[in-house]
Amino acid sequence: MLSAMPFLMLLFMSSPLAVAAATAFSDYSCNGTIGNYTASSAFAANLKRLGEELPVNASSSQSLFASAAIGAAPDRVFGLALCRGDMTDASACSGCLSDAFQRLRALCGRDKDATFYHDLCILRYSGEDFLSRPDDNSPVINAMDVNASIYIGWDGRNATTRSFFLSLVGTLFGEMAMYGSYNSSVRRFASAVMFVNPQLPTVYGMVQCTPDLSPPKCWHCFQGLQEQNRRWYDGRMGGRILGVRCNFRYESYQFYDGTANVRIGLQDPPLPPTGNHGNKHRKILIIVLCGSITVFSFMLVGCFVLIKSQRRKGAGKTNRQLEAHSRSSSKTEEALKLWKIEESSTDFTLYDLDDLATATDNFSEDNKLGRGGFGPVYKGKLPDGAEIAVKRLSAQSGQGLKEFKNEIQLIAKLQHTNLVKLVGCCVQEDEKMLVYEYMPNRSLDVFIFDQQRGPLLDWRKRLHIIEGVAQGLLYLHKHSRVRIIHRDLKASNILLDKDLNPKISDFGMARIFGSNMTEANTNRVVGT
Repeated sequence: MLSAMPFLMLLFMSSPLAVAAATAFSDYSCNGTIGNYTASSAFAANLKRLGEELPVNASSSQSLFASAAIGAAPDRVFGLALCRGDMTDASACSGCLSDAFQRLRALCGRDKDATFYHDLCILRYSGEDFLSRPDDNSPVINAMDVNASIYIGWDGRNATTRSFFLSLVGTLFGEMAMYGSYNSSVRRFASAVMFVNPQLPTVYGMVQCTPDLSPPKCWHCFQGLQEQNRRWYDGRMGGRILGVRCNFRYESYQFYDGTANVRIGLQDPPLPPTGNHGNKHRKILIIVLCGSITVFSFMLVGCFVLIKSQRRKGAGKTNRQLEAHSRSSSKTEEALKLWKIEESSTDFTLYDLDDLATATDNFSEDNKLGRGGFGPVYKGKLPDGAEIAVKRLSAQSGQGLKEFKNEIQLIAKLQHTNLVKLVGCCVQEDEKMLVYEYMPNRSLDVFIFDQQRGPLLDWRKRLHIIEGVAQGLLYLHKHSRVRIIHRDLKASNILLDKDLNPKISDFGMARIFGSNMTEANTNRVVGT
């Protein structure tokens, strides 16, 4: 039967941010239900080889992760190793995993299945093929930090305060889980800090899943941990839930290295004292929930586009031409001053009009992919060989600067496999253009209404497309940093990549929806 026994190890010295008096956490699980092995068996030899290879492979990988299967049945050994995503010392990763392997050999004897959890690493080996079950996060261990204080005002018998604290942790967890699943590096790691107000301590958190999981699988694994909140987070300002595939930790002190990937909360003054604790907690809860949404909304709105006014080229222009150009573009340039973006951003590129004209062969008809609701779309090829799709907004279209700005703000930082990626834009002279990743199979309507291409979509592929669109909408409506309603979803706005994976596009009519809203009124009828 599965058993787990926590114990103390050496002082945690790898991070300068760790509390000096704290000891490194560790836990382990021995599972003898699948059998035992003998010292001279082939299984023992395979296990020894696994213990030598996994630490080296994981520590030398950029993802700090490795998995392996060594030997042949029935003596085959499967193993998985993962070091914490904020580690920068490869030797510390290798040392942690090697030590974990040796401790498991001593603690679990000759059980064929064993798992070790440490502050810095996770190791599991088994005679069963658990690697083929990415949804299997077992064994899962929860560890409440009993040394951490209970948050101010906590009353386990009071449903209001209990719900309030769970909402705090839930907000922290939700933002980290989204970043770790869809926005993080190859390490599938996220750290966060949440400040509510001076009456409550700052909360720090961390999540990580194994890098071999796809973003949806990683998100699903995190949701499995979140469902355990009510069972384990009993008001303590510190705790963790650990699984082989994903894990979560939070504390009232910074326990991770580096700067947090996610920052939540507002630097507001303390709330005025009141005798009604229930109302006070409800007010704080509103600050937490609304604050996090507001902050990320401003991040979306404020960090996408910095357009510098570009002087018209050529030495032969007269003063009259320059004045005419200034009058025609004054409104645009005035509005562009409201947008700001880091010029060094690697996520978003400001393209020159001449560069896009060259990439599309001066917007030739041969490169025209089709026509969207607000203008034609052209295929282009950049000097580095990258293929792009350029959406050239027509001056007569319904999408003016407001819609153009809206589309950039909404999509530039959205990260999901079923949303088209916006890689840049161009605003120069009278031109406004959006630059997307190129989708070689164009849009879904091409297949639906084409008698030759239609038969290529069998029911398996159709179901795959339906599920992908549903996942994209679920992300927009529920899991993105702000709730977004597309308002113009149709077959021509579903693009297909080379593998017929669907990607929702054309966010010109989309709008941000309040987190607690179920309906809203519009000022004008929209749709194309």
